[in-house]
Order: sequence, then C-alpha cells, then structure tokens
Amino acid sequence: MKPMLICIIGPDGTGKTTQAKMLVKKLNEAGIKCKYRWLRFYHLFCLPLLAIARLMGLSEVETLDTGRKIGYHYFYKSKTISSLYSILLFIDTLFFTIIKAYVPLKIFKKTIVCDRFVYDTLVDLMVSTRNYNIYSSIIGRLFLSLIPKNSKIIMLIADEKILRKRRDDVMHDKTLNLRIKLYKKLSEEFGILMINTNNLSINKVQERLIQAIKI
Repeated sequence: MKPMLICIIGPDGTGKTTQAKMLVKKLNEAGIKCKYRWLRFYHLFCLPLLAIARLMGLSEVETLDTGRKIGYHYFYKSKTISSLYSILLFIDTLFFTIIKAYVPLKIFKKTIVCDRFVYDTLVDLMVSTRNYNIYSSIIGRLFLSLIPKNSKIIMLIADEKILRKRRDDVMHDKTLNLRIKLYKKLSEEFGILMINTNNLSINKVQERLIQAIKI
C-alpha cells in the first residue's frame, strides 16, 4: 500500500479515536509504516484572538462534575471576530498539518491515520460562526485544499440519543444535534463514506473501515 492519509472523521462519541488506534496497530503489524495523528484543530496564532473573544463574552467553558470541559464559541455575534478567527484558524491548521501530516507522509513515506481532520475543523467553524456554507467560501476552499488527493476519508456517525449515552461531555453538548446535521451535510456535499455505528461492535466497525480503505 502506498503511503496515504487516512482520515476518520465525525461527531464526538462515534469511536473515532478507538478505531484510528486499532487501525494503526493493524497496519504496523502488516508491515506498513504508519503513524497516528490527532488533527481536529490546534490553536497557536489564534490564541490572542481567543483571549479577546473570551473578554468580550464571545466564548465560554463549561466544566462538568467529572472535570471534563465543554467549550462554546459565539463568534457569529461579531463579523470581525468570525472573519479573523476563520483566517487564523486556517493558518494554524496549515502549520500543524504540514508538521504532523505532510512531513511524515511526503518525506518519511509513512501512512498517517488522522483522528479527525479538516472536515471536523470546518464543522467546528460552522458552529462557531453559524456560517453553514463556509466550505464553499474562499476560506473554506483553502481548508479543503489541505486534503491530499489520494486521501481516504471515512465518517463515523450515530444517532444523537446513542451518542449522548456514551460520554458525559457529549451528553451535555448543546450543539450535538447541529453538529450531526452538519456532518451529514458535508457527507452529501463531498461524497464522504459514512459508517453508522449505532448497532455495530467495535470490531465490526473496524472491518468496515478496512474494507473502505482497501488494505
């Protein structure tokens, strides 16, 4: 198998991390050089803007009894903050994608299994800005241009009621229903394969993933 980027995307609670790590183990056991990467988003250049947004009341963090935290951004209340955040988030995404994905993929010829990637970042951005068609804008197309042509993108999805039972942070996420709808919208728009994990065991989901990437 030629080195490629394999991206497992979808709402929180669908089992992406478990599946990504299982896949990395199987690929390495099969003699395929492979690395796991978490690439939902990284904040570096965004940090000053995020601090300003916090002071403006455009973001908040809710801490649950278990200690888990849920962050909410209300950038749609400010066109300036929305625009600046979108640009800075793209710069951050570009920077960390080069370091964590492109370098090992292109230079060291390793297959990279991404636990979340550009599509997940776009969903976060759509929720924060309430621009549900941002993927068709200039900044959205820039995000999408970061995905290598030979990438394999697989979306894990599940019903809202099932997801809320799996983790406490997902249970209390006020944006979960919206996120599920946006993921499905992206799947339809870009022809992304969806695997519904509602009634599938972990091993059965893994089998479907392997079939999808044609190992």
